[in-house]
Amino acid sequence: MLSLGFAFYVVNERETSEAEAELRRGLTEAGILVDQNLVALTDTFTRLARFVADLPKLKAAVETADPPTVQPLAEEYGDEVKADVLLLTGRRGEVLGVSGPDSSELTRSPALAGTDPLDEISTFAPHSRGMLQIVSVPIVLAGSPPDVLGRLTVGFFLDDQFAAQIKRLTGSEIAFGAQGRIFASTLPDGSAAALAGVMGASQIAPVRIGDEDFLALARPLAPRDRSAGVEPVALTLRSRTERLRVLNTIRTGLAGALILTLLLATILSFAVALTVTRPLAAITGAMRDVAATGDLTRKVPLHSGPWDDADARLLASAFNTLTESIARFQAEAAQRERLSSLGRLSTVIAHEIRNPLMIIKAALRTLKRGALGRSDLREAVQDIEEETVRLNRIVTEVLDFAKPLRFEFAEASVNDICRASADAAWAGDKTDEATLDLEPSLPRIVTDRERLRIALVNILTNARHAFRATETTPSEGGVTIRTTTDGNRHVTVAIIDRGIGIAPEDLPHIFDPYFTTRRAGTGLGLPISKNIIEGMGGTLAVVSQRGVGTEVRIDLPLEPPQVHA
Repeated sequence: MLSLGFAFYVVNERETSEAEAELRRGLTEAGILVDQNLVALTDTFTRLARFVADLPKLKAAVETADPPTVQPLAEEYGDEVKADVLLLTGRRGEVLGVSGPDSSELTRSPALAGTDPLDEISTFAPHSRGMLQIVSVPIVLAGSPPDVLGRLTVGFFLDDQFAAQIKRLTGSEIAFGAQGRIFASTLPDGSAAALAGVMGASQIAPVRIGDEDFLALARPLAPRDRSAGVEPVALTLRSRTERLRVLNTIRTGLAGALILTLLLATILSFAVALTVTRPLAAITGAMRDVAATGDLTRKVPLHSGPWDDADARLLASAFNTLTESIARFQAEAAQRERLSSLGRLSTVIAHEIRNPLMIIKAALRTLKRGALGRSDLREAVQDIEEETVRLNRIVTEVLDFAKPLRFEFAEASVNDICRASADAAWAGDKTDEATLDLEPSLPRIVTDRERLRIALVNILTNARHAFRATETTPSEGGVTIRTTTDGNRHVTVAIIDRGIGIAPEDLPHIFDPYFTTRRAGTGLGLPISKNIIEGMGGTLAVVSQRGVGTEVRIDLPLEPPQVHA
């Protein structure tokens, strides 16, 4: 745009200077043309005056010095030569005949006074009707010496009509003046004062007339007559405003083109910038999501088109590869952690399995004694059954935690899974502690229905125990199951309880295997749930406050990355 602006400035200045120079050249040529026309007109009238003055009929009439005899000839020859004024004088300068209005002013013209009788006079004189061009020749009888009978003087007005004729020839405005006055002009009447100010200029001068600027060239019509004090001037003017109006149109066109180019360049630059900023915004958004949720399944969509930025596409591809690698490393690290945890299993088994076995052993000893009462027998059998169930649960959880997970993905309704999980978590215990707040428009997702149900049951069981561990009597709505969606990428399941909460020092360890604060717990419920959720491409986060309650938030993708791959 700077280049275009500079080009516009250079072109504008160049065109303006060229237009000014052309206007001055044209004005000078027009002034020369005016001079040539006036010279040609003067020569024509001088030859006509000589021709008439040499007619014998005119000489005979003037020689009589009788005005009644000369007057008809003055009128006749005035019409023939088409002079505005014609004057015939005798030997002593007396007036013998006149033709034309106000001819008597010629008799008082200083230009004709004190001249040699044989001189031919060509001069200008101011007149009430305008500038008057005068041509005066002697009427002579041939002889030695010649006999001067009188003079024939003709005049032609340089008036508004004559100025209009010159304007048509030159294409310029014309004005005639003398003695600081304008006598004829093709310009409006109010221009006389402005024109009088440039009559004495020796070069082309600017002048403003009304709302228009002109350049004026003043050229003298004849040498200054010092005796008469007359210096007639012809003014040739051309409109600078009109000439530059074309340039203004060009300027407007160039400015419009500059603005249009600016708009097009802005739009094109914005479109080109979008090919870079849009992928970068997608990458930044994905990074922000990963930083906020820790969900490494978030991917940057890759587009391939003629306007796509290759560097941004490469960056997005590198980001996706990086997150996939980190997710894979995390999965491998989790598997290694689970295998490493098996090495610590001996301690857990020694503690968790020995107690049920000792209880079973004690019950069997009771049974061996025989002669038991019905209540003792029922109590021993019940102890054996309870501890057998406990042992089975411990073995199942250990195996689930240790072995790699295998998923069977299929389309399912999260709301239905939440209802089934609540029923399982409160099986055989019909209370109103659980409240379902399920989004009706929740989309169906691709998931492993059974494993998701197991994870939800584990979490709901913990929530039920936490709520029942409070000192208050269990009441309606102690645990809330809420489902929401962000519209097109994820489904969220939030399990909120108003239980005792988790101590701040225990919160960082809740996902550690075998960590538990519950006497009958194994410490594998939450780790197993976390492995299941992350294995399906989701995330699991816990927020808790002691004495207020706990919220477990599960984010699940609409389609796990394994299925997409």
